[in-house]
Amino acid sequence: MHLNKYLLLLTMAVLFCSDINPSGYAPILMTRDEMERAVKLESPRPMLEPGKIYYKNPYLLIVEKYKGVHIFDNTDPENPNKIGFLHIDGIRDMAIKDDVLYADNAVDLIAVQINASASSAVVTKRLKNYFQEIPPPDGRPGAAYLGNRIPAHIILVGWKTNDSNR
Repeated sequence: MHLNKYLLLLTMAVLFCSDINPSGYAPILMTRDEMERAVKLESPRPMLEPGKIYYKNPYLLIVEKYKGVHIFDNTDPENPNKIGFLHIDGIRDMAIKDDVLYADNAVDLIAVQINASASSAVVTKRLKNYFQEIPPPDGRPGAAYLGNRIPAHIILVGWKTNDSNR
C-alpha cells in the first residue's frame, strides 16, 4: 500500500516538475516587436487551416488559424477571387464594425483599417495583453507550463505539432 502511494507521488512529481512539455504541441514564439511589425497585407496564399468566415460586402474574409485573414472579392459568389492575405500572427477570431477589422494578435486586441479596395491595411489601435496566452490545441497545460519560462518581450503566437511527444 505504501509502495503505491510513493509511486503515485513519484509519477505526479515527474508530470508536474519535469522539463518535458506535456502537450503534444510546441509553442511558436516571437518577440513583441516582430509580432507587431508583422501585421501587414500580403499576396494571397493557400488556405490550410480555415476558421471563422466573415462577409463584408463585397468581401469574404476567412481566418487562417494563428496566421492571418484570407481576403476574397465576392462580387461574383459563384467565383470568389482571392485578392490578399492580412498577416496577423496568433489570430483565432475576428469581427468587423463599419470598416474596421478587430482581431486577436496573440495576446493583443488590434483594430485594423482596411481601405475600400482592400489594397492597404493599417493597425489603428492596439490593446496590449488584452487576452490570455493561447492554449495548446489539445487542451493540456502547455501555456501554463511555459508561463514563467517565457521572457516578458516574447509572445506565444501559436502552436505546432510536437512529434516528439506523440
